[in-house]
Amino acid sequence: MQKPKLTPLQFRNLLTAALMAAAFVWSLTMGVWWLSAILGFGCALSLASAYLNRPRITP
Repeated sequence: MQKPKLTPLQFRNLLTAALMAAAFVWSLTMGVWWLSAILGFGCALSLASAYLNRPRITP
């Protein structure tokens, strides 16, 4: 069975999620709770989008 490759959209979403996670940690250390909430929500949306846009393997 062949392992599917990442699509460009998936790669972009995963990169965005990683950057948002880093910014989330930074905003937590700075004490900006509302920015942390926005970044956490954006990170979750990016991960969900990467999952939903995964390539399908048909038998």
